[in-house]
Amino acid sequence: MKRTSLTELREEMRAVARGERNPSPRPAAPLLAALSMEALELLGVLLRERPETIARVVELTGRAQPNVSRSLQQLALHGLVRLVKDGREVRPEPIARSFTVDLETGTYEAKPVTEPA
Repeated sequence: MKRTSLTELREEMRAVARGERNPSPRPAAPLLAALSMEALELLGVLLRERPETIARVVELTGRAQPNVSRSLQQLALHGLVRLVKDGREVRPEPIARSFTVDLETGTYEAKPVTEPA
């Protein structure tokens, strides 16, 4: 896989923010390791129910709050979820509906929630 300098990464981030290009694919192995059955269930709940708080996610899934928070942090790390601070609460927002893994390069690209299927 090609190595990228910090300057190149900054320029890419700026171009993505301006809408001039799509982000580069990310390494897939860490994401795949993080996608347990529980993480997939959590993503499904976020996409279907759009809960306003982590407490609501806990209610919907029946999982312990620390467990849900840890899973959401991992999903955020991989660009599938955004955790938005709203006063004292944190609102989990799904930002990826699906992703494609390229087995040849070992990378993945996420399809945003806003894009059509």
